[in-house]
Amino acid sequence: MTRAFLIGIAFLFNMTGVNSQIKPAEEAFNQAILDLSQNKIEKASIALHELYQRDSTNMNLAYLLGQSYTRLDTNLNYAIYLLEKAADKYSPNYKKRSFHERNVSEYVYYYLLMAYSLNGNCSQTIGTLNKFYSIYSFSNEFYLVEGQRYHRECHKREIPIDSAELIVYQKEEQEHWVSTKSITYTNKQPTYGVQIGATLAPKYTWEFTGVKNVEVYIDENGVYRYIIGKFVHPLVAERLLEVVKEAGYPDAFVVNVKDKTKFGEKVVNMDYKPIDDELVGKVFFTVQVGAFKSETIPDDLAYLFVELDSINEIVDENWTYLTIGDFDNVTEARFYLELVKDVGVKDAFVTAFNYNRKVDLRQAEAYLEEQQRLIQEKKEKEEKRKRSGKKRR
Repeated sequence: MTRAFLIGIAFLFNMTGVNSQIKPAEEAFNQAILDLSQNKIEKASIALHELYQRDSTNMNLAYLLGQSYTRLDTNLNYAIYLLEKAADKYSPNYKKRSFHERNVSEYVYYYLLMAYSLNGNCSQTIGTLNKFYSIYSFSNEFYLVEGQRYHRECHKREIPIDSAELIVYQKEEQEHWVSTKSITYTNKQPTYGVQIGATLAPKYTWEFTGVKNVEVYIDENGVYRYIIGKFVHPLVAERLLEVVKEAGYPDAFVVNVKDKTKFGEKVVNMDYKPIDDELVGKVFFTVQVGAFKSETIPDDLAYLFVELDSINEIVDENWTYLTIGDFDNVTEARFYLELVKDVGVKDAFVTAFNYNRKVDLRQAEAYLEEQQRLIQEKKEKEEKRKRSGKKRR
């Protein structure tokens, strides 16, 4: 009895000690959060550093410490290390002022972008900016504009490369041509849709796999936004949101499509093709050995007809394409390409067609993958139906 009593007293004493340690730590955390909000960043960084030293497994402390160093423009390499480490623990349900929170805010990517820019790591900024756009709740447009500015101004601090170690290569940045039309509404009643993504560079709607009926808008800051649906009742949009998340877009959210600052301009075409360009019917891969845009064939292409077997001519508007082979997947086409190059046609390459229309390779791959998925689903449903039929007998 005496022994049990002593153990109980010891347990209570230990718990009192633990609680006495937690309380100062929580008070220090709360004060650091307050200091960050009041721009007393240096003071906050000292407290956060001490807290992180005590618990380096708490990614929220890593995020807040990395944020403070970034805002102070100091210890940037360490700040990047902390923010990269913390980014894996991003949670949309982040509790901003909770001492017990161990996940991190969506702003981890904003401060990581800022740290990359200030540190001159310019190759990292665009990917981080796009990641921030893809998950951001768009609660404050300031961070979108500032994010773009940090990306654009990174070159001012870009890390110089030793010319002796420089590997020279050229890659042109692709600028997309887009056409838009202004959207006007006759009434101000909100209309609700589901935003599935946002990017700095435009995307075709086919690039969003597993969903249909995607519309593209460009906002006042040059951000492309992708939405599905337009409903008067918000509950309908909320139900669609559940379906969209199930389809593979966990960061989607409901928006008011009539917000002209975000959805005032609808994108119609990109690079002289409809933004919602779709493939229907036969799609195949082939090896292109030449092309010409005239009534007479150039001499070098004419000689191919006496050097190569099974050349096909595909006419697409004003162009005549010379191709070899008809393949259901790009892997087979690439294998055949090597054979064609071995016989001397060094500038041959793999391309794709939808009947006689030349299409983007990525679009063709995505389309055929989707067709295979639908065929497999149909097959599985048929097998399930047959099994259930046998059980009933």
